[in-house]
Amino acid sequence: MQGRRLADAGAIRNTLLQFMTNMAGVVFTGALTLFLVRVLGASGYGRYALAVSIASLLVLPAGLGLPMAIARFLADHRTNLDQLRAILALGMRLQVPAALLATVGLFAAAGPVAAAYGDPRLAWPLRFMALAVAGQVLFGFLSYAGAALRQSGVALRMALAESATETSASIALVVAGAGAAGAALGKAIGYALATAAGVYLILRLLGGPPWRARARPLVGAREVLGYAGATFVVDLGVSVIAQVDILLIGALLTSAAVGSFSAVMKIMTVLGYLGTAVAGGVAPRLSFGSGPPDARALSRAIRYLLIVQGLVLAPMIVWSKPIVELLLGRGYPESPEIMQVLSVMAFVSAPAALISVSVTYLGAARRRVRIVLLTLVLGLLCTYWFLRILGLVGAAIADDIVATAYVLANLWICTRLVSVDVRTLGMTVLRVLVAGLAMALLMLVVGTDHLSPLQWLVGGAAGGAVYAASLLVTREVSLGELRTVTEKLWRGARPSVSPG
Repeated sequence: MQGRRLADAGAIRNTLLQFMTNMAGVVFTGALTLFLVRVLGASGYGRYALAVSIASLLVLPAGLGLPMAIARFLADHRTNLDQLRAILALGMRLQVPAALLATVGLFAAAGPVAAAYGDPRLAWPLRFMALAVAGQVLFGFLSYAGAALRQSGVALRMALAESATETSASIALVVAGAGAAGAALGKAIGYALATAAGVYLILRLLGGPPWRARARPLVGAREVLGYAGATFVVDLGVSVIAQVDILLIGALLTSAAVGSFSAVMKIMTVLGYLGTAVAGGVAPRLSFGSGPPDARALSRAIRYLLIVQGLVLAPMIVWSKPIVELLLGRGYPESPEIMQVLSVMAFVSAPAALISVSVTYLGAARRRVRIVLLTLVLGLLCTYWFLRILGLVGAAIADDIVATAYVLANLWICTRLVSVDVRTLGMTVLRVLVAGLAMALLMLVVGTDHLSPLQWLVGGAAGGAVYAASLLVTREVSLGELRTVTEKLWRGARPSVSPG
């Protein structure tokens, strides 16, 4: 099998497929949430949400950092199908027991946990969510494996299977009278089906079951677990960093303040999806195992992310009030100012996702551990200090500082490993800011308070046109480049036949 190479769907197509995967979750989860909130009522939905939150706490520890670690080693050995089977088999031998242990533990603890919360009816939602934990862990493991093999179509098909099955099963069970337990069981069914689909798709890619691999993996369990330990610490640190602001706001202010801040952060999460999509398409190409890392693809992807994310700056700053009223309603009077400040975080969030994952594929996850720990300390100190001085706006300023420091630190690691054109990226940032300013001035003329449908349409279209024109005038982009990118996106969007 030496020398054989899996088909490569291409960076653009993989990025588009990964973005579709993210959006599939948004659409189905949003629809299911609206249904459950209305049908289960406050108490029933609260019971379901609590069970989901408790189970979610186990997903990351049960993963042991293996999904990202195994993905890195798979990317290193794309030219050898025997090695891919052997490495995947090794990963499964490590991942499956950990996932099952977490499931059994939560299932057994469901009764005592429900009693501790003073709600015996929480027990069965927790038991069914325990079944979903194993599915979620293996779902992530197989999704990362597909991305590492440059076949993001695996994750898309798994996501569609999971989302559609969970939504339909949960609705059917709740309508049948199963309540919050039925919604939790629907999630477990969805992840079980998606995991089965993922195993089937990976088997098709590799041409046979990994557990029948004849070759011995060139990486041992100790090496895999060592790298997985670093990725686990990084993932855990990033998760804690993401929650520091909310936890401190809850401790120092009020639950209403938490609601005003976290509602805007939900919007920030969606704005970061493009970065995770591009990371899925580009980052695996930086592996040293199958030749020199494609540093040019990384620099180009960062530049395009900066250009696209620049589009959110003007709307978030100038139209923050109408955006909050449109998406959240009028019960969040402090959220518009928070959104304005968090525009910086929104701008860097997508490049941060790409750059940080790229470092892991470059084999430098251990270097990220120190960065994550230092960022966590910075986040605690800045959030506490600014929160006490400026309130919620101070917490938003702290998030901007932390996000910027995090992306710059990871970019610095990248520049130590591969050639990244930092000077060009710096000029791109300046030109994007100029274009964003021009867009903001146009939107100020259209209006800043309550916008009519015509104002939304005219301001959005004209603002986007001004933004694009500014980039053309400053020569950040050219008409020829726009045509080339459009053609590549069109080719990437067209269906293609692949093993996945």
